[in-house]
Amino acid sequence: MRFSLRLLLGLIPLVLGSTSGALALSRSPLLGIAPASSSQDLVTIGSIAPNSTAAALGLLPEDKLLSLNNVSITHFDQLLTLLSTMNSGDPLTLQIRRNNKSLTLQGQLLPKPYEVSEVAYVSYEEVKFNGHRLRSIVHTPKTLKPGEKAPAIFYLQGYTCGSIDMGLFPNSTLTQLVQQFSEAGFIVYRVEKPGVGDSQSPQHCSEINFTAESDAFIQALRELKGRENVNANKVYLWGHSLGVLHSVNIANQEKVAGIIGYGGVFKPWYDYLLDIYRHQSVRHFSVPPKQAESNTRLVQPFLDLWLNSNTPWSEVLLAEDAQAALETDLLPVQNEQVFSRHFSFFRDMNRYDFATLWRQVATPVLMLHGSLDIQAIDSQWAFDIVKASSSPQSTAQVIDGAEHALLRYQSAQQYGAAREQGEFNPMDASKHFDPRIGEETLDWIQSLRWKPLLPVI
Repeated sequence: MRFSLRLLLGLIPLVLGSTSGALALSRSPLLGIAPASSSQDLVTIGSIAPNSTAAALGLLPEDKLLSLNNVSITHFDQLLTLLSTMNSGDPLTLQIRRNNKSLTLQGQLLPKPYEVSEVAYVSYEEVKFNGHRLRSIVHTPKTLKPGEKAPAIFYLQGYTCGSIDMGLFPNSTLTQLVQQFSEAGFIVYRVEKPGVGDSQSPQHCSEINFTAESDAFIQALRELKGRENVNANKVYLWGHSLGVLHSVNIANQEKVAGIIGYGGVFKPWYDYLLDIYRHQSVRHFSVPPKQAESNTRLVQPFLDLWLNSNTPWSEVLLAEDAQAALETDLLPVQNEQVFSRHFSFFRDMNRYDFATLWRQVATPVLMLHGSLDIQAIDSQWAFDIVKASSSPQSTAQVIDGAEHALLRYQSAQQYGAAREQGEFNPMDASKHFDPRIGEETLDWIQSLRWKPLLPVI
């Protein structure tokens, strides 16, 4: 079971962007290549993003990158490091090898394309918070008249440090979900995590803990509620995956009109990870039950040290009880990173009592679960959240055929085949986007607006 690739939804765009250092929060540049392979000798280009610098320069798949601005490139990480120091408009010279011939390509770094919408005005703004300058993206319905106030939906992304900027992916599931809400008259609001996309931050998303990330979202929510065209009494949090955990923490500190969650977890993170090894591998990846139980026993000492103690990370990695797990491919540990986040992110999150937070918040809750969700593996978690909620308007629903990334398939077999054959692509959803998730959200919000008359006695 290659757990490191299967734990949670991690959407990694096949393009390169770096953060600008200009005075204004400017647009990140886009080179726009994905590597076919990267060795200690050369980087071979696998694909070219449309409307990118690479496309404008005439780069082609199978080209081999030799240098950027006279700096030799032998590995993809070197290219990322160089681009992180550059801005849109900077001059660019690439040395490449094509069909055994060396070529020099020159031009300027182009910016990443912006999101566009037929139904909404799209604005790229920023949230300032504790030295961070976070990129926010706001979709305002074109039907909203001057002086009017609209309800708003704040989308909270999952655990990864991937960007929520879909300028390169006009057919992504997230793009289509945002359009659904915009068409229904909602201002739709998103914000990048620290250091992601156009954001400028003293610490990158991959270096902060859960509380710091949640605090950034709280500041963004305050900015949203303070907008002139937003009805501050009708702001809804829409949490996706780990964003569900952020939503309840936020709602305990800032009043919101409702919480919608999709693909969320109810239990402590330590218990969730044990379920992943013990149950997810059996249900979805054909690991024999005895092997799954053995894997669980193998990783549990490491999980205990990591999540249930204050043991310094260097000691965790050297602990005798953890060595057996670290020697397998069951744990994606790289220096201080686990599952591509700092070890402190999950340790911090595991200390939150989310069950109590759900009981404390009086906000109405809608919890949605896709029957094909292999990340939020138990539909009961959605109902457990609603059961903990103190609002009589809270409800949960299972959507048959929906999976974690907002795609729809006719069966588990069709979904599994799509993943195995490389056809599963939330960034280019094609006909598989599931509109029912957005529809159920809008129907539930509409139901909150209707209040029955009191009976006449």
